[in-house]
Amino acid sequence: MLHGKHLLNGSDTLVLVFQNAAKPLNDAIPDIYSGKITQQEVAAMHERYTWMKFAQRVPKADYFFIKDHFSSVYGWYFIDHGKLIHQRFNEELTAFIQKHHYKRVIAFGSSKGGTGALIYGAMNPLITDVFSLIPQIHVSRFINKLCPNEKSLFFGKDKRFEKKVDNFLFSDELYANYQQKKLYFYTGTMDIQFEALVKYRQFLAEKGIASELFLNRSDERHTRLVNQYTPFIFGVLEDLIEQSENRTNQQAITINPSVRLLKE
Repeated sequence: MLHGKHLLNGSDTLVLVFQNAAKPLNDAIPDIYSGKITQQEVAAMHERYTWMKFAQRVPKADYFFIKDHFSSVYGWYFIDHGKLIHQRFNEELTAFIQKHHYKRVIAFGSSKGGTGALIYGAMNPLITDVFSLIPQIHVSRFINKLCPNEKSLFFGKDKRFEKKVDNFLFSDELYANYQQKKLYFYTGTMDIQFEALVKYRQFLAEKGIASELFLNRSDERHTRLVNQYTPFIFGVLEDLIEQSENRTNQQAITINPSVRLLKE
């Protein structure tokens, strides 16, 4: 269940890279649903790992690029053909971290990868830092907008399951083993689920879970909030690896203890 590409640099710090939904996979959903595209072809699409250039440029940590080949397409790392898989996935993730004796583990990802980073950052006490970019907080709403005709790939035909998926990040069980950690969000005011993220942070605060938000005030939306601001993202991630804030402070200004604005 836990599979992907492991880059070893001899570090005791691991960056878990949860993959976003690449455009080729999104475009292929109708043909995957109708059987015109095989699972072997889908598997090949999952080999195109995002954020690889950063890992090659910053060999100060080990990296594990995690595949999300579930539900015949992808499953936000927690759903597979109408079933929840997060418990088993988390058990395998724990075993992987322990096997390699990592002392610090950073969960990182954007879009659906940002959702995956949040889920296992919440569940797994071995994860010490989370950097979640433009996450989908309400996954079912996103699926209904992305592929309403093919949504049974993800949910089956169970409306109750669809609702459960949509509210999954608000499930109390996710936070049963939560330990305080650095929890960073990055989004923009024009992102499709900006308001949902604001409400989610309020939910976390009510649980006593501290988080920090990096806010982009530009008029960019979703994917471009990441693609057009990679120097900032790379700076924060490298600071997390080094346990520093040098690059972060150069690029963002604090407006209250839990919100920073990008200077650019």
